[in-house]
Amino acid sequence: MGSLQVRLFFTYLVIISVTLGLTALSLFLQIGSYRDSISYGNLEDLGRLVYYQATADIRSSIESRDPNAGTVPQSNDLLFALRNFLTPPPDAGRVAEDTSIALIDAQGKVIPGLAATSVPLDGGTVKNLASPGLTLDAAADRTPRRCRLDLPGRPTQLCVNIALPQTVLQAFPGTQASAIVVARPAASLAEVVNDLGPRLLFSGLIGVAAALVLGFLLSRSVAAPLHNIARAARSVARGNYRQRVPATGPLEVRELASDFNVMTEEVQRSQQTLRDFLANISHELRTPLTSIRGFSEAMLDGTIDDAAGIERSARIISGESNRVLRLVQELLDLSRIESGQVAMRQDEVNLNELFGHVGEVFALRSEETGVSLDVALNGSPRIRGDFDRLEQVLTNLLDNAFRHTPPGGVVRVASRDIQPGVLQVTVADTGAGINPHDIPHLFERFYRANGAGNKRGYGLGLAITREIVRAHGGEIWATSEPQKGTAFVFTLPTAGRATPKAAAR
Repeated sequence: MGSLQVRLFFTYLVIISVTLGLTALSLFLQIGSYRDSISYGNLEDLGRLVYYQATADIRSSIESRDPNAGTVPQSNDLLFALRNFLTPPPDAGRVAEDTSIALIDAQGKVIPGLAATSVPLDGGTVKNLASPGLTLDAAADRTPRRCRLDLPGRPTQLCVNIALPQTVLQAFPGTQASAIVVARPAASLAEVVNDLGPRLLFSGLIGVAAALVLGFLLSRSVAAPLHNIARAARSVARGNYRQRVPATGPLEVRELASDFNVMTEEVQRSQQTLRDFLANISHELRTPLTSIRGFSEAMLDGTIDDAAGIERSARIISGESNRVLRLVQELLDLSRIESGQVAMRQDEVNLNELFGHVGEVFALRSEETGVSLDVALNGSPRIRGDFDRLEQVLTNLLDNAFRHTPPGGVVRVASRDIQPGVLQVTVADTGAGINPHDIPHLFERFYRANGAGNKRGYGLGLAITREIVRAHGGEIWATSEPQKGTAFVFTLPTAGRATPKAAAR
């Protein structure tokens, strides 16, 4: 029972079996009216047979009398004409053993001695008696009327009664008979079970067989895609990151397959990023380490022995060492932010103070490069976050903007409210712009856009910037138009809105 397919199969089977069982139980609980319907149907058929046979015998008896004899038919003649049918020979087999046929008077009482039955009907009274005196040609004469026969000290029986035609009653004025009644006990539960049992059992077997087939197909339709996903997961665990599974089966399974494919793509991308990272860091470290090694060996083996050369070599070694330290520090900083080891303070930050400080830092650079710096503060003057980290974000973005803006250009820093509790900050330049192909990769580690002109830096600044912004509960993106400039846009929560817990590191 550990397999999902087996569990689903037996679940479907149990559900269908329980449903069939409850249906059969409710059918038996409501079987009373069905039992009466069966009994009344049999009695109506038998009542019509009795009626036509009895009236035919009576009319034949009347027509066979000699009209010149001058005798008048007596009431017993009617009873005698019916007696052949009411009391047939033992081997005639006209009626069932539990069926009674009798004559009743106008008040519905059974006429004593005028009954063919295995159960005494003396003293019985019919309820819902049909009205006598109808014409023989009337449709009502041939329609049995359902009734019940009350017997003293015995269970009530089901019956049908048919009124005698008026022509017959006029021919025999001395009789008290009014109608013919055919009665039998109500069908017992055992009889109904014997009647319905085989049918219900046959239907149940068909239902169970259908449940077996459908249960197998349905369970397989759910389990088969899951088996495919499990096999694909084992393949990914062995290093095959190109593994994909088809999105088939129920909606939830299709969603799982799609999520698995997305996850596999992310794992593949992460592995590729890791390989690129190792390649890039090796490339970035090789140049300064090669310089450090070359100059240090030159100093040690005496190739450089003059004071000026030694001093120049020492400066190069110191600069390259600082370059390696900065690279390692940025990598550690990025790793700590991504892993949540750096806690961002949640203080109220005055944007006037933040923008003013950053403007002062880049004022001298603006004069040296001939690039104007325009700072425009709009919207909420206060936000919630870490002042030093937000300064680092603006510094990285402004450094990129100044490096890619030619003399005479403009770098703009602006802010505005875009919705309650959210502030948007934009750092835009009027440089040459960025190739649209490079924009989706700008925030990746060590990525530097082709044709950027200035290759200074390691491609880690924007990656660190994105992690800081996300740690504050915001998002960052870039837009660019060739020959018109580039804009970096990020959002931050205002002072009245707390940073989401998932983003607060």
